[in-house]
Formats: sequence, structure tokens, C-alpha cells
Amino acid sequence: GGAYVVKLFEEYATGPAVLTVVFLEAVAVSWFYGITQFCNDVKEMLGSAPGWYWRVCWVAISPLFLLFVTCSFLSNPPELRLFDYDYPYWTTVVGYCIGTSSIIFIPIYMVYRLVITPGTLKERILKSITPETATEIPFGDIRMNTV
Repeated sequence: GGAYVVKLFEEYATGPAVLTVVFLEAVAVSWFYGITQFCNDVKEMLGSAPGWYWRVCWVAISPLFLLFVTCSFLSNPPELRLFDYDYPYWTTVVGYCIGTSSIIFIPIYMVYRLVITPGTLKERILKSITPETATEIPFGDIRMNTV
């Protein structure tokens, strides 16, 4: 039965979960961290700032494309078939559960951060989407220099 389980993981656990995480990262970096700050970081690392093409891709095109691919998977899940065996319907539900288990801790952590942060709800949300300063990071302003 290993091949059947691998097929289930292959269809539901890898692709959609990774695409969802990448979508959330793209939104977090380009919208919450800020595309200007991100481009300044890239300029500091590479020596030149990215042009308008990359900014448009990071802010709009990539998140929209990732959202489209994820939504089309959710609206039309693949039919599972391996060799001559057609998977029953309940395996689709199990597949969604497997895929969800990979990303469920993202919203759980978001709620946790909102609960433990002091202040009003609006202050907590603003604090949660604002990048932390070097003094707020647990190990301070650690910088690694290459030789």
C-alpha cells in the first residue's frame, strides 16, 4: 500500500501546501514588510536596486498567479488513480487534511501573536504586521560577515 500513500501525498501534501506558503510569504514580504524596504535590502546585498519589473512581479503578478493556481486546485482537485485503482472519495478528504496539516500552524501562530501582544485589537494587528527592529529580535542585532 506504500505506492498508494505516496500518490496521495504527492497530489495533496507537496504542491498545494508549498504554493500556499509561498503565496503567504509573497504577500507578507511585498505588502506588510514593504516593497520599498525589500528593494533596499536587495540593494544592500547586491549593490543595485531591482527595477520596476521586479517590483510589479513581487507585488501583484506573483501573488495573483499563486492565488489562482491554489484556488484552481481547491476548486477542481485531481482525480486519484494509480495503476488500475481509483481512489474512493474519502481519500480526497484525507488528502485535504494532509495538505492542511502543513500550513495550519501559520494561522494558529497569527492568532497566538494577536492574543499575547498587549494593546487594543487595532494596536495588536498593527504591531503584528510591522517588522521587528533589531532590539526586538531575540538575539539582538547579530550580523554575519563573510570572509
